Amino acid sequence: MQSRTWIAVLSCAALLLAALVAWSAGLFSSPPAPLVESPEAVAAGQAVFAYRCTPCHQDVPLARRVAGWSVERAYQTIGRLPQVPRANMPAFPGTEDDRRALAAFLAALGAGRAQQP
Repeated sequence: MQSRTWIAVLSCAALLLAALVAWSAGLFSSPPAPLVESPEAVAAGQAVFAYRCTPCHQDVPLARRVAGWSVERAYQTIGRLPQVPRANMPAFPGTEDDRRALAAFLAALGAGRAQQP
């Protein structure tokens, strides 16, 4: 093969490899839906809290600890529980939908719009 052909083949291979790396990194996926505090999300989050969190938090009132939190702040905090200072928490074991719902519940709990189970 001529050198121009090799350059063209290698360029195509490099582009294909770059596209595969971008695809596996999720660069072609649609952005996640915005976080919302709807009544349905809060109810789902309360159920997640009851199932996943109540075994350790049944005697630990959280409303004052999460007072003023937005859904976004709750979502971010849930994602880094082991790194939260003085929390001594394991990583959140739920799904992405569970995390989003729990964030809505914690924001509503902190604002007095929900009750801890």
